[in-house]
Amino acid sequence: MKIRLQTKTALTIALLVVLVLTASSYLFYDTAKRALDAEMGERLVVAAKTSAAQLNGLNGSYLRVLQPGDEDTRLYGRLQKQLQSMRDASEARAMYVIDLEYKSLVDSRLDVPIGSQYHSLGEDRIHIDQAKRGIGAASVAFHGKDDAFYRSAYAPIRDEQGGIVAILAVDASVLFLESLAGMSRNMVLIGVVGMVFAVVLSIFLARSIVVPIERLSQATQQIKAGAFGTQVETRSKDEVGELAMTFNEMSTAIQERDQQVSRLAEELRQLSAGLAHEVRNPLNGMRIFLGLLKRQIPADPKAEQLIKQVDGEVQSLNQLVSEFLDFARPTPLQTEPVDLADVVASVLALLDAELRAGAVEVQTINLDTLPAIEADADQLKWVFTNLVKNAAQAIDRGGTVAIEGFVDADADAIRVEVRDTGVGMSPETAERAFIPFFTTKDKGTGLGLAIVKRLVEHHRGTIECTSKQGDGTTFALKLPTTMERERQA
Repeated sequence: MKIRLQTKTALTIALLVVLVLTASSYLFYDTAKRALDAEMGERLVVAAKTSAAQLNGLNGSYLRVLQPGDEDTRLYGRLQKQLQSMRDASEARAMYVIDLEYKSLVDSRLDVPIGSQYHSLGEDRIHIDQAKRGIGAASVAFHGKDDAFYRSAYAPIRDEQGGIVAILAVDASVLFLESLAGMSRNMVLIGVVGMVFAVVLSIFLARSIVVPIERLSQATQQIKAGAFGTQVETRSKDEVGELAMTFNEMSTAIQERDQQVSRLAEELRQLSAGLAHEVRNPLNGMRIFLGLLKRQIPADPKAEQLIKQVDGEVQSLNQLVSEFLDFARPTPLQTEPVDLADVVASVLALLDAELRAGAVEVQTINLDTLPAIEADADQLKWVFTNLVKNAAQAIDRGGTVAIEGFVDADADAIRVEVRDTGVGMSPETAERAFIPFFTTKDKGTGLGLAIVKRLVEHHRGTIECTSKQGDGTTFALKLPTTMERERQA
């Protein structure tokens, strides 16, 4: 499947915009998350240190004496109320004190007795160990039982001598993650909107690039078809606009040069035709005088033979002049619906005696299946007469000439091949077959195939010659059908 340039350009631009949006959104989200995470960690550590400082000294010494079962003592009640007060002041979820063996001493929650193990602390050992060394530390975020995110911070509690006797832990809700979740949803929405915008923008940009290129391509095809001087409309001032302006200048230059060449060619054709007429008149006079001379001289076989030879040379010159006139001044097309099978049949009837004399068998294949084409029947007869005669002359006695018709798959043109089983030509000779005055025959003007090519091209067709020495020659003609000619008219 062929993908149009506009589609490729639009997809490329849209993909680039989407990639940039995705990458920038991810970087923004990650940067915001890291910054907020670091800020919360610092705040939690400050809250833990501040609260731990209120328990330092005498309270720290009291923590040493707490034992399981002291939950109903006045000391425990006072310490628990102090933790609850500090918890509320810092807006924490929980605040508790653990000993150096990670067991509970005091907890702001009423359902945690002294000596309880905090199984969740196992993942925070590295941070608790930092607090044991006197350094405040904060854990990474974790899921609580209520499926919310929390973080913990740890700070050392010292006794009156400054020794570390316990660790204060603060659990706080990671509220910024909810904000980040909302932010991520907004970023997804922005990404979708940006993607739609990117697609629309990419289509617009692709059209601004591709449409002028398509116009240039169409204009190029028109010039290829012979419409010299075709112009491309452009309003842009960018590189594509400059390319279109350069193309228009080139097209105008080609048109002017074509007109100049056409004028020179027409002048040359008129000059050549005039010279040919001037040559033909003396030739006709020479033939008349040869006839008179033949009747005036006595019967002499040798003289008659000489007169016959001279008359033959005069006829050859006259044929050369006639073909030169046909080549130099082609007649206008008189088009009508033409059946190629009828054209070939009339040509074969005309050449029947010559073909029989050479014992040449002619095969016609699929010609009756070809559609009628808009063409000049007389010119096509001239074309096939010349091709069949050339094929017959290239064959040793008893050879075959095949004329086969084909219809293109899209029905826009027909193709006819004229094949012979003759001696063939070298590839170099085949390439020069249509050059005027080029011939490999002992007799001949070298203009026949040149005229054939001109007549075929006059019908907006093509002709090619392929050959191999010892393996015959094939001339392949391609002519547009009636519909194609109507479009080209």
